[in-house]
Amino acid sequence: MWVGKPMRRIIAVDIGATNLRVALFEGERPVAVRKTQTPRTSGSDLVKVIIDLVRDVSGGSDFDAIGVASIGPLDLRNGTLLWAPNLGYGNVNIRDSLGGEFQRPVYLTNDALAGAWAEKVLGAGKELEDLAYVTMSTGLGVGAVVDGNLIVGRRGNAHELGHSIVDFESELRCGCGGNGHWEAYVGGRNIPRTAQYLTSRWSGPRTKAFELASRGELSPEALYSMARQGDEFARYAVSFINRVHAAGMMNIVAAYDPEAIFIGGSIYLYNEDLIKGELIEFMKEYVGVFGVPRIERCTFGDDEVLYGAAATAMNPPQAIARSAYRPK
Repeated sequence: MWVGKPMRRIIAVDIGATNLRVALFEGERPVAVRKTQTPRTSGSDLVKVIIDLVRDVSGGSDFDAIGVASIGPLDLRNGTLLWAPNLGYGNVNIRDSLGGEFQRPVYLTNDALAGAWAEKVLGAGKELEDLAYVTMSTGLGVGAVVDGNLIVGRRGNAHELGHSIVDFESELRCGCGGNGHWEAYVGGRNIPRTAQYLTSRWSGPRTKAFELASRGELSPEALYSMARQGDEFARYAVSFINRVHAAGMMNIVAAYDPEAIFIGGSIYLYNEDLIKGELIEFMKEYVGVFGVPRIERCTFGDDEVLYGAAATAMNPPQAIARSAYRPK
């Protein structure tokens, strides 16, 4: 459990595969936010852009600490981004670079863990001791709070349930190299492949969505849009993906026994109407005596990870605090 009171002025950094955002928080809300594309050139360019944005968003005023939530995998002990597949580089010492530049404490965590901590510290999970956060986006990320503590792990990667097995006989290979993973089916980058795979199982009419899927061209945006418009194959594919999500959610229930699971990420936030109800019904088939926990939309929407970065610096989890940069 965290100790102490929230700091007054916090810099929050959200390093995503597409966008980089930096905000100045006063209390529990951002008062200034800057957003740009995440550099794809090098780690040194990433650090330089973050430093420039911190200076810009703070306006030269003082602040208490910096919280950074990043795509991973990370090595929290050394404060580094080990490798970012979607950026094409790694071994970036984010923590010490920012700490040395600004001489303020720097707390680094994974983006999915940050989402869970955002709910516990600032969001609808404040009164809960056990909760999980799931992001349904380009990939599939999970973070969990158990007995009031953020589950972090040896190097900060104890959240990779997107790589739990939902089909041990599957030939669908995940980006990590393994087969049958939750993310391999439902990660945004993998949905066109999943839809193409489903064409071989479909016995209905060759709809527009079916034709796109057969060529591997049915994007997540098109899939959910066509399902909403009544395309039979699209609705079939969405239902299949919801069932995969239900199997993955059961892994969360078995691992963490949460009171609530909060869901974010662009795929869920823009398609909750096609996911939530059926997801809960499918979960009932899998959870047995464990029961279905509350399934909730995340509190901060697209800003969930940014709030999580701030929460990490406001009330640092013990495991994160142990690996923080602290000025001498």
